[in-house]
Parts: sequence; C-alpha cells; structure tokens
Amino acid sequence: MLGSDTYQRILAAALGCFLENGVQRTTVEQVRRRAGVSNGSFFHHFRTKQDLAEAVYLHGLQQHQAELMAVLTPQAALQAGIEAAVRRHLAWVEAHPDLAAFLAVPPDWATPRDAPRIAACSREFFQAVAQWLGDRGWDGTPDLSVVVAVWIGPAQEYTRNWLMGGAGLPHTAATTLASAAWNALHSLLPTPTLKEAQ
Repeated sequence: MLGSDTYQRILAAALGCFLENGVQRTTVEQVRRRAGVSNGSFFHHFRTKQDLAEAVYLHGLQQHQAELMAVLTPQAALQAGIEAAVRRHLAWVEAHPDLAAFLAVPPDWATPRDAPRIAACSREFFQAVAQWLGDRGWDGTPDLSVVVAVWIGPAQEYTRNWLMGGAGLPHTAATTLASAAWNALHSLLPTPTLKEAQ
C-alpha cells in the first residue's frame, strides 16, 4: 500500500495543499481533487485528515532519516560520518524543500511527535545513531540529545533560514557546516578511546 501510485499521489497532493492552505484549512475534498482520486480510494488509504497529515510527516521523516543513515555505515570513520551526515542533510533539504518545510514547521499544525508511528520511527533512528556512535567509542556522555543538537542543529537552523528565504543555497554552506560539526563534537566526545581506525 505504501508504495502504491494512488497512495503516493495523495501524499503529494496533501503536501501541496498543506503548504498552500495550512493543515486546518485544507479539506479532504481539496486533496482528493488535486490527487485525482475518488472518495473510495482516498478513504481506503486514510481514515481522517489527521491520519493523512501524520502520513505526510512520516513520509518525509523516513526519507530524511534514511538519507542520514546511508552515510553512517559500519565502515565510516567518526569524522567522515559526522561530516557526511551534515552534508547529506543539507543536500536532502535542497532537493526536497517542500517536505523539509513541512517537517521543519508544519503550517498551523502541531506535529504529533508522540503519534505511535512517528514516535517509533524516531526512536529507531536515534537508537541506530547511538549504536553507530557507540561503536566508535561514545560512552553515552554527553547525552545523545546534546550530541545531535551540536552535530546537526546548526545545519538545521541554516536550512530553516534558507526555506524562509534568508540564507544561501544549502550546498554552499556544506563544507563550513560539516567542518564546524566535527570541530564541535571532537571536543565533546571521548576521542582518546574512539575506535575510528576500524
């Protein structure tokens, strides 16, 4: 179902409607017409507009997280992985600005981060990141939330500004932000015990 053409058309139509009109003002009828699907097809995939909004958010979240995990491979050394993840984040946002905008600040909609599927997706992702760091000597200090904030936070802030028209293209800042992430984390992580030369 997730890969069906109808499902993907509804997601794309909903994303466009949500960004143009806001989630609250978007109607199922608007999405259905934009996607070119019948009522039956729509409700076969989504029970409510809330379900649809969550599905759009989850779709973007899974794409973004998959992009980051693609560079955090077992073979990647610590510095290479940290810098590559920043670069990949910037590249993904630049390639998918609509999804990135919805993930960053969904218009007039409080992202249900505690929705079961979204929470499970985030939990699995951060467990994988923690495992990758742990394999390179990270002992849980500082807390993962601090590590991630230092690691990707500046790049997220830069792309938010870009999405609002206040910064240059993300790829133009990739080298600086990737190096800054490594420099900041290098001083926080227990580098003497890191198994970077695996």
